[in-house]
Amino acid sequence: MWIWIGLFFGAVLGALAEQVLAGAGLGLALGIGGELWLRLARVQNQVQLLSKQISALQHKLHTDGASSASDASSQHQTIADPADPNDLQTELVSVVTLMSAEPERSLPVPLASQSVKDLSGRKPVPMLFQQLWAVLAGVNPLVLAGLGVLFLGLSFLATYFAHQGLLSMQVRLGFIGLTGAGLIGLGWWKRLRLGSNAVLLQGAGFAVVYLCLFAACKYYPMISPGVAFVLMLLTVLAGSGFALAQHSQRLAILATAGGFLVPILTSDGSNRFVALFGYYLLLNAGVLLLAWLRQWRWLNWTGFVATFVISLSWQLLQYRSADYLLVQPFFAAFFLLYLLIGYRFTLRQGHQSRGLIDGSLVFGLPLLSFSQQLLLTEHFRHGDGISAAVYALVYAGLYALVRRQQRDDLQRFAQIQLGLALMFASLILPFSFGASWTTVGWALEAAGLCWLGYQQQSRASRVGAYLLMLGALLAFALQWPAQTGALWFVQGDFINWLVLGISLLLLCISADLRPAAARLLPAEAGLAICCFMLGWYCWHRAFFAEFAAHLDTPLPWQLIMAAASLLLSCALVKRWPLPSFSRFGWLFLPLAWWLYGNELALQLYQGVWGPVLSWQGAVAVLVTVVAYYRWLQPQAQPHAVYLLGMPWLLSLLLLWQGHYLATLWSLEQRYELVLLFSCLTLPVICSLWLTLRQLWPHPAPLALFLRILPLPWLGLLLWLWYLALLWPTAGWPLLNLNDLLMTGCIGLSWLQLLVLRRELAAEPYAELLLKSLSFISATTLLVRAIQLSLGLPWQWSVLWQSSEVQLGLAIGWTLLALALMFSGHKAQHRLRWQAGAALLALVLLKLFLVDLADAGSLSRIVSFITVGGLTVLIGIKAPLPAAKQKAATHDTASVSAETADESGR
Repeated sequence: MWIWIGLFFGAVLGALAEQVLAGAGLGLALGIGGELWLRLARVQNQVQLLSKQISALQHKLHTDGASSASDASSQHQTIADPADPNDLQTELVSVVTLMSAEPERSLPVPLASQSVKDLSGRKPVPMLFQQLWAVLAGVNPLVLAGLGVLFLGLSFLATYFAHQGLLSMQVRLGFIGLTGAGLIGLGWWKRLRLGSNAVLLQGAGFAVVYLCLFAACKYYPMISPGVAFVLMLLTVLAGSGFALAQHSQRLAILATAGGFLVPILTSDGSNRFVALFGYYLLLNAGVLLLAWLRQWRWLNWTGFVATFVISLSWQLLQYRSADYLLVQPFFAAFFLLYLLIGYRFTLRQGHQSRGLIDGSLVFGLPLLSFSQQLLLTEHFRHGDGISAAVYALVYAGLYALVRRQQRDDLQRFAQIQLGLALMFASLILPFSFGASWTTVGWALEAAGLCWLGYQQQSRASRVGAYLLMLGALLAFALQWPAQTGALWFVQGDFINWLVLGISLLLLCISADLRPAAARLLPAEAGLAICCFMLGWYCWHRAFFAEFAAHLDTPLPWQLIMAAASLLLSCALVKRWPLPSFSRFGWLFLPLAWWLYGNELALQLYQGVWGPVLSWQGAVAVLVTVVAYYRWLQPQAQPHAVYLLGMPWLLSLLLLWQGHYLATLWSLEQRYELVLLFSCLTLPVICSLWLTLRQLWPHPAPLALFLRILPLPWLGLLLWLWYLALLWPTAGWPLLNLNDLLMTGCIGLSWLQLLVLRRELAAEPYAELLLKSLSFISATTLLVRAIQLSLGLPWQWSVLWQSSEVQLGLAIGWTLLALALMFSGHKAQHRLRWQAGAALLALVLLKLFLVDLADAGSLSRIVSFITVGGLTVLIGIKAPLPAAKQKAATHDTASVSAETADESGR
């Protein structure tokens, strides 16, 4: 936490003083010092606590052992002496002190890189921070902060001398140089006494010497560039020698970091990049020398980050195309130096080089270096393509060099170099040609690389294949929207769509046919599904776009193409084990619904209806049904949606075609309703026939096909019934179109319910609803018959005020109640009798509330007399049936009485 706080406040204060980098560096140093100081204090407290515990244990041992001194002495003679508590305490403190003072010597590399718990029992820290702690542990934060401030002060002093002209040149730089030499000498002289602080003094001293030499060459004509080069080279060698002699990575890091900061802190804004990059080239040569002799990861990383961050920053701010010939050699040298450093480190480490620092150097180098190269060559016509080709050759050469080592522990590193070579080779197409060729080339290359990765069981190759395919998709997306040319399948983006689709599907084929021993990448199964979805879309999109661009009615041909693709996938699945291609069927039904739904929405929006079952449409529907059920037939347990979706779609097409014919023939609304009723009757009758005879091309559960399948059709029948009830009509009573349509809707619904009742148990609520609708239909037929006979308008207010209508309702409902109650009495069905009684009560209520208001009319008189007589008849001939329990008791008593009579005789 203190590291980030120091970095933040240092950058803020540096920004106020127009020295952002200097302030950030100083704040970072202070933050690191504070963090290390806190951790060191915590360790010291823990050591003190352990010392107290050991002292208490020692006292307890002496107290408990006083009574058995003789036994203990005899045991000491026969058994090896245990460790003395004082010696244990001394040893523990010395070990902790040694670990804090020089972790590089006390811990081997594998142990230092492990993630272990500290003495306080906290959770393990990440490996990266452990390595950083191993490098910086034991550093006195106050000394580090003080040396940082001293170095910054000397840097500012050199700049101040240059600008103000104070004192002579020899005195100015001599003072700075002697200060650096003094720090080096003091650190070397007191290296045994000061420990890690001596390393800090020497590192700061070398940084000050770099500062002196750089200022002498840049600001003053004291030494020539050649002399400065030799002196800096000697300084690099000296710093490397000191670091090697003391086995101190910290000294090398401090000296190198100080050397990189010198040009930044002494900059006057002039663009002297040749001297700058020549100076950095010498520093990196020192890093290479140390990397060749020692396995110091953090030193490699420090030089790499400093070199490329500073050079890239300069390139973004100061580079001009006229400087290309001067800058290119330096950037190429930086790239080759760190490529060689990474290769040397991996060669010595082998399988151990799997840390974050190694990965940063191996993968970060091509990223940063190639980014610089693209900026350098952006003014050349084919500079990007040539640069990509050169990088591909370099990494291919490094791959060949590693392969010649014939070491198993370098196989992973070799695969990475091969992947980088293929990546840069893949960049040649987009940099040299257009996006279309890039899409085609990368897609086909990805398909081949994925197949090769599965066959060779190389996970890295498959990762490269997926990345290449992602690049192909992005390259194609950059030229969106896709175009279609004048010539079918030749011009436009048809080839790009088709190749993308085939390549993505080939990735899925490679996954389906992979060897059994091949291990999948994390989430690779989901990635294969994603590739299939994209491949399926690109495959269909290629043909759909051509049909839409060159045909007036592309819908039938799009369906035919999709059905043909489904038949092809079924043939492939039958020939080879390709489970991915079975998804063609799962997507076919949603695709068909989407195509028809899109066309329907378009016709609704435009208000112009077209035929959906023309000869082309009929052929498309036929091919669609054949292909779909060909795929569905071998499926073991398809989802209910796939069993019901196709019949529903066909019924929708029938209704669509019926509405189109009604519009084409300009039919009236009542005739259109009859036509739509005919279109609904066909799927209802056909589904019942196919279900009862089990003629579906797949298993048809009765519950699904008798309860769920007809629900949309019954809903549409209810809608037609409602329209026929509301709309006026003309013609004969009971023989007009509306009455016939209502009767047909109710009759077809009863047919469905009777079949359901015969094969399965009918739903009571559905039966009750249908009976209620039947009662409403009978009432409507009666009222409409009176309305048509008397010529009344079909209006609620007029019909309600009509005495003839009221008479007909009273007599009709009473007769219906009579029938219900008589049948209920005869069948001993109390519920049916109660339903008739409720209807009769409704009639009586209507008589006293409605008919009684006009009792002087003949219709009202007839109503009262007829209803009264029928009520008396019902009461005499059809009384309430006895309950089932009472009826059973009565029957038992009758049988007992008859038996007793026979016994008496």
